[in-house]
Amino acid sequence: MKKIIISIMLFGVMGLLITSCKYDNYDKPNVYLKGALIYNNVDTVFVRQSSGNNIDQAAVYFNLFEPGWQKTYSTPIRVVVDAGGTFSSILFPATYKLVVPAGNGPFIASTDTTVVKLDGSKTINIPVTPYYLVRNFAPTLSASDSTVTANVKVDQIVTGANAKSIGSVYMYINRTAIVDGGNNLASVNISGGSITDPTKVILKAKIPNLAKISGLGIATNQKQFFVRIGVRINGSTEVYSSVKTVSLP
Repeated sequence: MKKIIISIMLFGVMGLLITSCKYDNYDKPNVYLKGALIYNNVDTVFVRQSSGNNIDQAAVYFNLFEPGWQKTYSTPIRVVVDAGGTFSSILFPATYKLVVPAGNGPFIASTDTTVVKLDGSKTINIPVTPYYLVRNFAPTLSASDSTVTANVKVDQIVTGANAKSIGSVYMYINRTAIVDGGNNLASVNISGGSITDPTKVILKAKIPNLAKISGLGIATNQKQFFVRIGVRINGSTEVYSSVKTVSLP
């Protein structure tokens, strides 16, 4: 009887080991899906940087569904779009259905399903129509008083029944390339109602004296700073410019 019990136990352990090996031998995700949010095949649409590591709180994202694996559409693969309007996700080779949720981002995008076949790494662009785009952004710096000046054009793209108004236009300054409404050392804004000429929106803000800001944990003699324009849109989220740099002498 003892021999029978021992044999059964050994057989069970071997079964567990074999099962474990099978799980360990599954292929890992090995293909990349990369791309960007693009307007009119030319303009990248810049968005707010997602904060933290909680993918469920991503600022801008789209969903991928793998038919045949997920029985329902309740558990999609969420792909986060970064501040530069680009995305990159490592996946298993498969055929996916790509869906951009309505109202997700400062743009209008088709909510139709796009089929994406991944039999190798692939780069795709997702066409979107932003409510506004920031153009002609070239900030200048006055060395005498550390004032950054930007003269930008806020170009309204969506007109008619789907148009949305400008809440405010902001200029943000930060010590890193992550610069937006939640990440900045200094900012200035003008309300949408105060903008008389959207082709010439002028914003000025001073780079603060880092030595007077407690808790930064960085050298106070930093010379290069990062600047970005954000357009807050009523009834939507913020659309951004690209990030530019200015340098103190």
